Amino acid sequence: MADEDAGELDMPDNEQEMKEAAPSDPIAERDRRIEELTDDLKRLQAEFENYKKRVLREGAEKAKAGAEGVVRDLLALMDTFDKALEDAEKNEYPEPLRKGLEGIHRQLLQTLQRQGLREIKTDARFDPFEHEAIMREEREGMDDGRILEVYQKGYAFGPKVIRPAKVKVSKNVKTEDTEDTHDTQESQSEERGE
Repeated sequence: MADEDAGELDMPDNEQEMKEAAPSDPIAERDRRIEELTDDLKRLQAEFENYKKRVLREGAEKAKAGAEGVVRDLLALMDTFDKALEDAEKNEYPEPLRKGLEGIHRQLLQTLQRQGLREIKTDARFDPFEHEAIMREEREGMDDGRILEVYQKGYAFGPKVIRPAKVKVSKNVKTEDTEDTHDTQESQSEERGE
């Protein structure tokens, strides 16, 4: 009997909880539920839009990386064509052969440029972000960092350098008069205790 009494004591609590949980106004409960579902739907739509944008961005990045890989692999072919054209000029190849090589080279270069390849300019000052100095040569009266000779062309794919240009760079040589004057000024400063 004690067990039955305990069971009866629990019943009123459950009924009371059920009465509290039951909405007093079914219309207000329905409106609240509609608002919850509308918020959930908006959140899902926003997440899906973000997902679509991310997938598109990742796809574009993968396509660009793939194109860059192919372009990078074709740079060796470009170098071979450059050397063949130089050799054709030096050794006086027959005109039709030389023109054929030039046409193929031009077509390959145009195709790679449409994909985003650009040749790094070497007609200005040395830029460590685009050039690799292989040698330095001392020259009188010439500014430091002037590109003197190009050993290998450099290329960029879009804004990214995929191969720096290998170059020889100038180094300014001070004349003996300038060095003597500088040494004299230093020794005079030391004598004065400066």
